[in-house]
Amino acid sequence: MNSTKYWLALSRVQGIGTASLREIHSAVSAAGLSVSDIFGLSPAEIKNEFHLNDKLAAAFSGAALLLDSAEREYVMLMDAAVTVIPFFSPLYPLKLNERLANTAPPFLYAAGNTSIINTDCAAILGDSGISSRGEFICYTAARELVKHDITVISGLARGADITAHRSALEYGGRTAAFLPCGIMKLTVPDQLKQVFDPERFVALSHLNPEEPANRFNAFARNRLVCAASDAVFIVESPEEGGIFEAAKSARKLGIPLYTAEYAEYPENAAGNKKMLTEFEARAVRGKKVDNLTVPNMDRFIADVKFKKE
Repeated sequence: MNSTKYWLALSRVQGIGTASLREIHSAVSAAGLSVSDIFGLSPAEIKNEFHLNDKLAAAFSGAALLLDSAEREYVMLMDAAVTVIPFFSPLYPLKLNERLANTAPPFLYAAGNTSIINTDCAAILGDSGISSRGEFICYTAARELVKHDITVISGLARGADITAHRSALEYGGRTAAFLPCGIMKLTVPDQLKQVFDPERFVALSHLNPEEPANRFNAFARNRLVCAASDAVFIVESPEEGGIFEAAKSARKLGIPLYTAEYAEYPENAAGNKKMLTEFEARAVRGKKVDNLTVPNMDRFIADVKFKKE
């Protein structure tokens, strides 16, 4: 077994978060060792040899007591074809480490094609009660991203999210879903079953594998959707709630933010106007293609494909 179980055990110690784990990883890597080599040493030895503070040195003693449960969890996940991705893995989304640093999740649990997440990625988000016009915009926007080899990221929620995932899969593209629940709670929605392809899909969760979905987790999930994306398109959003908070996250993180501009705004799109006026979001307007008005995604796609390094 690799070192993952040791990192899982350390992460379960109270008071040990991403910043602490990064410090431990740096110290262990500098010594040319694996974290498993440190288990069994006394806190004093760890402190002196690896220049870690008392709290971090003592964490290994606590983690040693959690190794058995961490190993059982790891075996369960492997049996379920779940990949455990620690923050230092090359599989971990680069954009999360770059943008979130010590607030990035120490682990992601992934089911599907893990290579998807480090491609050109763009988020499409919207309210669960999206209008029929919004659903069309969502569907055609995802199709345009696929045409330009961009991975569509969303949150696997009903409404806009599932529409975006479905469009990407129907048109032969890639799509990634961040979950508001643990990875072991993942179920493929009925709307995706006919087009589902595990080679073009990955589900990711930052939560303990068996954790149920809740509102707080959904807010945190939306922040990760934004942070993992090169640009964010909000199709419809009320003036408060998870999608509006996602727009705030994108703005705070400096990620290009777009929202649909309507001649007459649907009931659940009052937040769009606020994004345009207060968040300086860029407007996605319609353009005529074969006598059909579709969202003009040209500038959005340019932001993704020609992003500043």
